[in-house]
Amino acid sequence: MRTTLVDENGKPLYTNELANEDSPYLIQHAHNPVNWVPWGDKAFETARREDKPIFLSIGYSTCHWCHVMEAESFDNLQIAEFLNEHFVSIKLDREQRPDLDDVYMTGLQIMKGQGGWPMSNFLTHEGYPFYAGTYYPPANFLNLLGELAEAWRTKRKEVQNQASEISNAIRQYTSAKSDASELGVELISRAAAELVSRLDEINGGFGGAPKFPNESQLLLLIDDVRRNQSEDSLHGLTLTLDKMYQGGIYDQVAGGFHRYAVDSEWLVPHFEKMLYNQAQLLSVYSQAWGLTGDPSYKRVAKEIADYVLRDMTDPQGGFYSATDADSEGEEGLFFVWTPSELKECLTEEQLALVTDIYGVTGQGNFEGNNILNLEMSLEDYADSRGLKLDELHHDLRMMKESLYQKRELRIHPLRDEKVITGWNGMMISSLAIASHELAETRFMDAALAAAERIWDLHVMKSDQGTIDFLWRISLDGCTSIPGNLEDHACLAEAMLRLYQFGGRDEFKTRGEQLLTLMDSLFTDEQEGGYFISATETAGPMITRPKSPMDGATPSANSFAVRALTLSTQVNGNLRRKQAADKTTMAFSGLIQATPSAFSYMVTALSDLQYGSRELVQFASDGNVRVAVRRTIKSVLMSIRIVENWHINAQGPGTEELIATEVVPSDDIASVDYPESIKSSVSFSDSRLSLYEGSVEIQIKTITESPCQLQLRFQTCDDRVCLSPELLTFYC
Repeated sequence: MRTTLVDENGKPLYTNELANEDSPYLIQHAHNPVNWVPWGDKAFETARREDKPIFLSIGYSTCHWCHVMEAESFDNLQIAEFLNEHFVSIKLDREQRPDLDDVYMTGLQIMKGQGGWPMSNFLTHEGYPFYAGTYYPPANFLNLLGELAEAWRTKRKEVQNQASEISNAIRQYTSAKSDASELGVELISRAAAELVSRLDEINGGFGGAPKFPNESQLLLLIDDVRRNQSEDSLHGLTLTLDKMYQGGIYDQVAGGFHRYAVDSEWLVPHFEKMLYNQAQLLSVYSQAWGLTGDPSYKRVAKEIADYVLRDMTDPQGGFYSATDADSEGEEGLFFVWTPSELKECLTEEQLALVTDIYGVTGQGNFEGNNILNLEMSLEDYADSRGLKLDELHHDLRMMKESLYQKRELRIHPLRDEKVITGWNGMMISSLAIASHELAETRFMDAALAAAERIWDLHVMKSDQGTIDFLWRISLDGCTSIPGNLEDHACLAEAMLRLYQFGGRDEFKTRGEQLLTLMDSLFTDEQEGGYFISATETAGPMITRPKSPMDGATPSANSFAVRALTLSTQVNGNLRRKQAADKTTMAFSGLIQATPSAFSYMVTALSDLQYGSRELVQFASDGNVRVAVRRTIKSVLMSIRIVENWHINAQGPGTEELIATEVVPSDDIASVDYPESIKSSVSFSDSRLSLYEGSVEIQIKTITESPCQLQLRFQTCDDRVCLSPELLTFYC
């Protein structure tokens, strides 16, 4: 309970309809004197009956400025009385209904040029917005309410005309219609060049303050390096990753990233932590480690995963959604330190190390306190102080454990324990990727546990084993809110990632079932692409948005294209490829104009059209899986061939067949091929040399640096041989 309006026994003086909801955010407002009602048909019927405009307030449970506006305005009796008399007030959790959030955020950006939360919207009885803003100080808010109530009473026609114009603009923008355009092989390079042109050459990242990780853009740079060995993309990637993990946006004590930095140096974060940031950045840092061999990236990736598994995982294996920025009514209080607090839990030697390496001062760097941050990498710090790196790592681990235990005694920020299907899908996918990149089987174990939890609780299945329905959210084991496009696409991707990196067939089947359900619920048969919400929703919908541009997370349409691409690769499913092509074609004019705004979709499209560059790839309609893993001057290439298929050996025994070969290059010192088997096939009179089942090729490289490796092979069964294929890896 957050309200300060209580009786002498501490019981709330007011209770509204939100007390019956299962959203932590809505429940936070259940004891405001505002007569809040949840989004739904009832609210709009009341507004029509009483002829009142609608005040729609949108936020989420860990939003700092949402808390501020609640305390200042929604617990303010004068403001509450005015709202109750002149408006029907609706509270909406953006994490429950991202489709509605997308619609009204688009309207806010059209009206104001920018957006944020809390989002304050004023609507007609049809749900059309005629005015919008974000946070308002209480005096300003009360004045605004008076002006809008008067406009509703005396200028109704003008209000409705404006609402209609804004709603038409929302429909146009969120539909993302564009003329078709051919998307060529240069798309990745052009998108990466757009990003690099905006690179902050001092601090990394793209643009100025506030600064967001923009993970989908970092993943695009990784793909450009793998595909084109772009030095510019590698520079932009590593500069940004270095500055981020060294900054205060990274929790130097417990691991994990805060949502964004309020400055351009990544020093002062907005202290909330979101599951979707951890998921995406785990993938980014894991893959950057595989790409560069930088040990700091490996350390950070492990710390992100360990933070989530320790502090953001429910007892059944699902992942919680977020933690708050505030504790004890102050933003960041849980995370910052004074020298005296550090002295209480550290030895003199540890205190000296922390003070030096994390820049601790008496005056602090944030409101008299210290946000711990690194001025350089640990490798550079060890060199500059003449320390042994392994000893420094050991000392820091001991020190961080002491700080963590000390911090655990503080009053914690609120943890939002909603389990969101889409965000869990992101985390499962990233754990699967990290398990391979970092050679950490425990991350795969965690991904499998989460997948089983979501599958058992959030997925409704028929007696025949098909999927009938997907829930978006569960809280304390109770499900609510139908899944949207993001949920279906992210969970489908997660299941296919588990098959890609773990090899269990049931996950491939589950991914395909989810994609079939996704197609049936969200496909736009006329224009192509996917709507982000289903046809039947409570309350009015101005439009069914598609909104394909990436934001804090990749767009739902981008996730859909990635899942469809994975399906095409692991199954050779032509229908999935056609759906992916139709989706990208629907937005192709916009993609061509600004490819970096569609980063996640562009990387998926490049995999679809020109082949994957990931470290685990499929070929021959999914009948061959090739995984590479690099060690020092060595690459292990593991090949798995499904039953009843084979690939020709290094010397197949006849000139008509293509031999399995690691294509020679200046980077390769030697290649050790496995022993073949001799077998007869129906299309040849000779016994042929083949590889079946699982085989490994050991490659010695000249350098420890990443290099391009290509595997040429031909897949056959007893009757026919497929066309030769070439897989390309950069590792």
